[in-house]
This record gives sequence, C-alpha cells and structure tokens, in this order.
Amino acid sequence: MRFGVLILSFSLFAFAGSAQAASIRTGFVDGPVWFSTESLKLDQTVKIYTAVFNGESSMLSVKVDFLDDETVLSTKEINVSPNETKSVSMDWKVSSGEHDIFAEISSAKVGGEKSILERSKTDSVEFSVTKEVPADVVKKALTDKFSNIFEGEGTFLEKADALFKMNFAKSEEWREKKLIDFKKSKEKVEKSREDDKDAKTSVKVVSLIHLYSIITISFIFSVSVIFYLVAVVLAYILLRTVWRLIKKIFRKKHEE
Repeated sequence: MRFGVLILSFSLFAFAGSAQAASIRTGFVDGPVWFSTESLKLDQTVKIYTAVFNGESSMLSVKVDFLDDETVLSTKEINVSPNETKSVSMDWKVSSGEHDIFAEISSAKVGGEKSILERSKTDSVEFSVTKEVPADVVKKALTDKFSNIFEGEGTFLEKADALFKMNFAKSEEWREKKLIDFKKSKEKVEKSREDDKDAKTSVKVVSLIHLYSIITISFIFSVSVIFYLVAVVLAYILLRTVWRLIKKIFRKKHEE
C-alpha cells in the first residue's frame, strides 16, 4: 500500500515538474522567415524577420534562434502578451555560398512555466549568393589581356596585317593544290572518254557532264578573284540559310 502511494506521489510530482503543452496556435506564424530587401547582394547587411503569436492567456517568453543550416546566426529573447503577435529580427551580412535560413524556438515559457510549442520552427528559405569579382580585378585582367595585342613587337595594325597575309598565303596554297588535283581529274576523264568511244549514249552524257563540271571548277580555282568572290557568295548564302532556320525554330517555340 505504502509502495503504491509512493509511486503515485512520484508520478504526480514528475507531471507537475514537466513542461506543459501550449495551444496549437501558439508559436511562429505561418510561412518562412523574410528579409528587409527582396534582392540580396554580397556583403550587404540586411534584417531577417519572423513573428511569434501567443494564443495563451498568460505571458509567453521565448528564445528564438536564427539559423543558416546548422549554424546559429543569432539568438533573440522576446516576451509576447496574450493573443498578440510580435516580430523579432536580426542583422545579417550576406555571405557567398549556399544558404538555408530559418528560425527555431529553443525554449519557451508560458506564465513562467516551461512549455512545449508545436509551431516551434519556421519554413526555411534556400538560396545561393555568388561571389562577385571586384571591378578593379576585372579591369586589370582585361588590360593585361589586350596589352599583349597592342604592345610588344609591332603595332596592332601590323599584327593584323601579318595575320591576314599568313592566312591568305595558306588559302592560296590550298587553292593551287586543288587546281592541280582538278586538272589531273580532267585528264583522267578525257582519257576515259577516248577509251570508251563505243560506250552507251547515257554513259557518254554523264561523262560529258562530269568533264564540264571539272572544267568549270578548274576555271574558278584558276582565277583568284573569281575564286574568292564565289567563296564570299557561298558563305553569304550559307549564313542566310542558317539564320532563317534559327528564326523559324524560335518562331515555332514562341507560338507554342
């Protein structure tokens, strides 16, 4: 009997000393934390806000931790009167990298007694901040890059002229080599036509078309002015065709 009384007394004492559950409305308001500005810039100092509602009949005292993932940024203590909402904030200097900002109630008391709050954690805000490269660093990098062009041996125009001459020489070398190849092909076709004098008419027609095609191309390659003029025209037609195709694709996507 005495043993039962002792157990009952201990249970009542433990219950009395334990934290009481608060109303389901008491705690953080719905939603995540919010910031004093919509756009966050590196090294900018902003305020992070949240708000706590007290749905009890007694004073609510809470400790609010502001966290970035697992790192505690700041801890604030506030008292909230019954049936009132009170905001709480902290100053934060925006740093580079990935962030996961939220608030959490680490301890709460209602009427001076420890209490358990269901709404003890806000939703989190996840975002990333890119580290900006200082303007003077970018300027120096560009200066160093272009100084290799405008300084050193020869002026910019001289270097451009030398580059043009080098590419033109390579182009001329390729043109003359191909001209020799076309002349050899022409001789082979002419020899083949002489050897096949008794060939069918259709074969002779195809062979003749082949021969005149080689003669035409050889003529184009033999005159440098005509060769580069034809090259420019073909390049223009190709670029125009590609541009029209790109416009058509974008137009279809826009209509969709």
